[in-house]
Formats: sequence, structure tokens, C-alpha cells
Amino acid sequence: MAKLNPKFISLILFALVVIVSAEVIFEEKFEDGWEKRWVKSDWKKDDNTAGEWKHTAGNWSGDANDKGIQTSEDYRFYAISAEFPEFSNKDKTLVFQFSVKHEQKLDCGGGYMKLLSDDVDQTKFGD
Repeated sequence: MAKLNPKFISLILFALVVIVSAEVIFEEKFEDGWEKRWVKSDWKKDDNTAGEWKHTAGNWSGDANDKGIQTSEDYRFYAISAEFPEFSNKDKTLVFQFSVKHEQKLDCGGGYMKLLSDDVDQTKFGD
């Protein structure tokens, strides 16, 4: 049996420690209780153009139990937010990641995320 170089093994172990040491500040899997963590905004409700969120795996899912939130109506406005703990990424890289699966066949639309300060009124969040 071939012997592995000790320096190579040390390098692999170091890489694993670096990967494991990453700090996750906020993660959402939209499992049970997600509605208690998220605030649906009242933005656009007064002019009747606000849409409703739907908790679903979507039309093209490999696992019906792996759910997220989905816009349920075409040509509507959607705004939702969740709080996360205060943090600082000074002198560190911040990775901000989310996944979107557009199932509707719309001419226009899009999805985006914003990092906001803690003084935002989540019930009025929008735009």
C-alpha cells in the first residue's frame, strides 16, 4: 500500500479546519415555524397589488418535503423580511447567498435580497 506524504495530510486537515470554522449568521430552510421568523409586509396592500406567499416545494422538486416560499400570483408585489443577530464582518469576507427558482412565465420580474439596519419597520418594508 502506498504511503501518503505527511505534509499532504496536514494540508488536507488544515483545509477542513478552515471550512468548518466558517460562521453561519443566518440560515433559513423554511421548515415548520418559518412564519414565526418572517414578517410579511403590508406594503402595497392598500392599493390591492400585494401578493400572497405560498409555502411549497414548487412544480419541479426532487423532494416534496424540501419547501420554500413562492409568490402565488402573477403581476403582484411581494415583500417579506426576517431579523438576524447583529454581526460584524470587519476584515472578513461576507458571503450572502440565496436560491431562486422562477416557475412563472412572466415578461418581467425578478427577486432580490437586501441587508437592512435594525431600525426598519418590517410591516412597512418594500420597494
